[in-house]
Amino acid sequence: MPLATAPERQRAVASPARVPDGFRSPRRPVESPGRRGPRWPLRRTAAVCGAVVVASLLMVVASSAYLTQGQVRLTRVQQQLNSALGQHSDLEARVAQLADPSTVISQAQLHGLTAPTKETDLPQVTTPKTSTAASTTPPAGRSPVGSTGGR
Repeated sequence: MPLATAPERQRAVASPARVPDGFRSPRRPVESPGRRGPRWPLRRTAAVCGAVVVASLLMVVASSAYLTQGQVRLTRVQQQLNSALGQHSDLEARVAQLADPSTVISQAQLHGLTAPTKETDLPQVTTPKTSTAASTTPPAGRSPVGSTGGR
């Protein structure tokens, strides 16, 4: 006799309710563990690059102003130097004029001194050649100290 078996019941499997596409939450893509995205966002990187460019331009402007100030100081010092050189040459001309023998004689006469009968320079002193030749001749085989020849 066959055993009576109850027919298998089929379970009703409830299918998940379908949600329209507009209501689903967006999924983030899963990243592989070895790869990471950029640490800084693009906006922050652009801001830092912009700040570096602006700072470098400001440094160029500041260095240009510094060099311009140095050039102005240099021009002023050169003008002072040219003025001092002009005064120096004027004073040298005045000294040469005052040192002229005719000027000295005329000034001396104004102060009550008598003028010499003729203007002469002191005679040149000559020394015998024997005394100078012995002291200036170097020993044999040696060159004079100031010599630049040969060696």
